[in-house]
Amino acid sequence: MRKVGFDGGHTVYELGPVSDVVLFFECLDVFVVNTCVDQDWSLLSDRLYKRYLRQDELEESFILMEKAKSIFFTLPSSSVAWDEDMQADRDRTWLDSRVDTLGTVFSRYFDLFSKAKNSAVSFLDEFGIYQPLRILASDMPALMVEKKRPLNEYDALGLDDLPFWLR
Repeated sequence: MRKVGFDGGHTVYELGPVSDVVLFFECLDVFVVNTCVDQDWSLLSDRLYKRYLRQDELEESFILMEKAKSIFFTLPSSSVAWDEDMQADRDRTWLDSRVDTLGTVFSRYFDLFSKAKNSAVSFLDEFGIYQPLRILASDMPALMVEKKRPLNEYDALGLDDLPFWLR
């Protein structure tokens, strides 16, 4: 199965199989976006999921991700209907449903998001160039193709278009 990761600055932080990342965003939608309706989550649910984060969106998206993380840590991992057959197959999932909370299930995602954000800031500070934080296919040669994709192609995605990492 194809793998994806957070790309920020000079590094791609591999998250795992596409299906795991889809599940993360489904959990974000169900347990965070749809329950905390007084907060605008579009930086995560649209910009990060489908497009990329602009430089001026990094701090606010980090704050939102930390809020999502705290919510995930209040939810038992049993909040998700897990396919137990998948759990034994590392090619199909890197997630461990046997841990206590969804926060623990997705703890790597929160950590790697922070690292990708810091990498994007570091690259900007070092070279004066902002390399946007986004989700990319992390397998070769797809990674090389995606790294060269112009940002205007992301900007042109419509409401019903799939993110490039899901195609």
